[in-house]
Amino acid sequence: MPRYDRDEVARAAGYASWQEAVGATADLSQQEAARRLGVSHPTVRAWRADLGVGVAAARPSGEQLKAAFRADASDERHGSANGYRNLGCRCERCTGAWTGYQRARRDVGR
Repeated sequence: MPRYDRDEVARAAGYASWQEAVGATADLSQQEAARRLGVSHPTVRAWRADLGVGVAAARPSGEQLKAAFRADASDERHGSANGYRNLGCRCERCTGAWTGYQRARRDVGR
């Protein structure tokens, strides 16, 4: 990956500084910003990270997502084998769905 002089790239793209260039292209995808600035998209990603621009907020962990699912009885995934097996729910609907799924799998083998 080539190394770029940040301010030189920004000036060539019509911006006063690389900070201004990154800020002005923050609402664009990395690929589109890279095309506009004339650099590779990993370079745009690194520049954005340096400035804290476009850095995603921390995502919830898998355990947090599972706990939220189990706490929300109105979630449409309740009553599914997925709710029981992958999301760890042991409500009556999910347990029944898992039992039915296992029974159907066992009956196919007969």
